[in-house]
Amino acid sequence: NRLFSVLTPLSKEDKEFKQKLKNILGFNPTNLALYKQAFRHSSSTHEINEHLQSNERLEFLGDAILDAVVADIVYKRFEGKREGFLTNTRSKIVQRETLNQIAVKIGLDKLIKYTTRQSSHNSYMCGNAFEALVGAIYLDRGYATCKFFMEERIIKPYLNLEKLSRKEVNFKSKLIEWGQKNKFLIEF
Repeated sequence: NRLFSVLTPLSKEDKEFKQKLKNILGFNPTNLALYKQAFRHSSSTHEINEHLQSNERLEFLGDAILDAVVADIVYKRFEGKREGFLTNTRSKIVQRETLNQIAVKIGLDKLIKYTTRQSSHNSYMCGNAFEALVGAIYLDRGYATCKFFMEERIIKPYLNLEKLSRKEVNFKSKLIEWGQKNKFLIEF
């Protein structure tokens, strides 16, 4: 499949898509079909061609790879920090809201193929596409390139890890801790 894509000349549309990807990724993608799939929401697959796969499988893979890559980065960045701190910091980076915001900042929202009625129902479509993109990068170029993408193209320009690590997001947990400390029963 890779050999076939190298020998077949790219259409104008594919050349434009490849250039947009290169601008986002910081490297040349080799298997364009993977990246096209990464931006294909399930709502559009039946309208385009029922044999085309949506981005859901790549999203699944990308979610796992993203966890590993971000854990690797956080582990090395915060040397000597405890497991709870590292877990919380990783969670803040890979949470849906953060991924959605980053996806829009880097322009993924303009690449996603979906039906218009679906966009209003899926507020996490951009974050899901971001995860699918990471899955595509992994299959196309491997772990090291995923790590490069996250460090150089996402974390450095868009996330302040020190500030993010101090941000409190688990208010329910804090309330439970306060209740236990002050001998109050907290119920939800």
